[in-house]
Amino acid sequence: MNSLNRSGRVLAVSLGLALAAPTNAIDQAWAATPEQGFKRPQTLMATPPVNPNIAGGGTLPQGLLYTALNPTFSDKDRSEDGYIGSDTFSQAWLLKLRYGLTNRLELNSVLSYVNLERSKPTPSQKHLEGYGDQSLGLSYALYNLHQKDPFALSFSLSALLPTAPEGANHLPGNAAWGGRAAAAFGLFLTPEIKFDTEAIISGPFERGNQDVKRGEQYQWNSQFRYLFKTFDVALESSLTHNEAGDKSSPAGDIDLKNGYTEWFVGPSMNFTIDRYDLWFGIGVFFPVLQNVDSPSMVEDYQLAFKIGKLW
Repeated sequence: MNSLNRSGRVLAVSLGLALAAPTNAIDQAWAATPEQGFKRPQTLMATPPVNPNIAGGGTLPQGLLYTALNPTFSDKDRSEDGYIGSDTFSQAWLLKLRYGLTNRLELNSVLSYVNLERSKPTPSQKHLEGYGDQSLGLSYALYNLHQKDPFALSFSLSALLPTAPEGANHLPGNAAWGGRAAAAFGLFLTPEIKFDTEAIISGPFERGNQDVKRGEQYQWNSQFRYLFKTFDVALESSLTHNEAGDKSSPAGDIDLKNGYTEWFVGPSMNFTIDRYDLWFGIGVFFPVLQNVDSPSMVEDYQLAFKIGKLW
């Protein structure tokens, strides 16, 4: 069941962006960063990781609005533990919204859309798709880097709203009330190197679509990010453990045996256009650990993009 995977595929990414000098109000909002020999664009200081699982420590300054579109693509075409079944191409689109109510209190929400396309052989339900359960929550920072604290420490509580559609071609277990809690820590190890780590627990409070109750999910996410003047490079890590769900039936609850533990690690980059408070990110993440409760198809890598803006 446990497998350490060899390197997946080599992906070479080369991006170039010409950046203009900062002319925005973010310089005043994002007040304090480590002392440096040059003025680093403040958009870059606010830029979070590219992996959709990772948020980073701290909250936004008061009055600052953050919006980001964060899609991820993967292809489950490799069998684990002798599974024989369909390949699955997955695309998950997240719209992340954050707003600084005060310098320490932040309102945040995530809206999602998922499309799973199955083939070889094609099952009766070729597509499973639809909007996910929206999260709506608050984050509070005891310490913030933008307030000249030596590190960032924040805690978050969110409700998962039953906003997903129901039906045979929509994801099982969605359309259910749930909750999410997180704790995050971040600091600059040097004026150029930023470290973040966070622990997250989330899960449903009730049964959802197709009479399925999803299992609880636990995450440990980390990143080391090196900031240059107008772009950054990083190593990001996301370890996820998902408990198996169950399906209600006249004979009783049926264990779906779909639990798993996965650890993805890989590089990412962000490029800023600070004049417009805008940035672009790209990352590719490879499995270090893939442990499944029952035979399954798994992916060799995940490809993530992010386009974000501060308002």
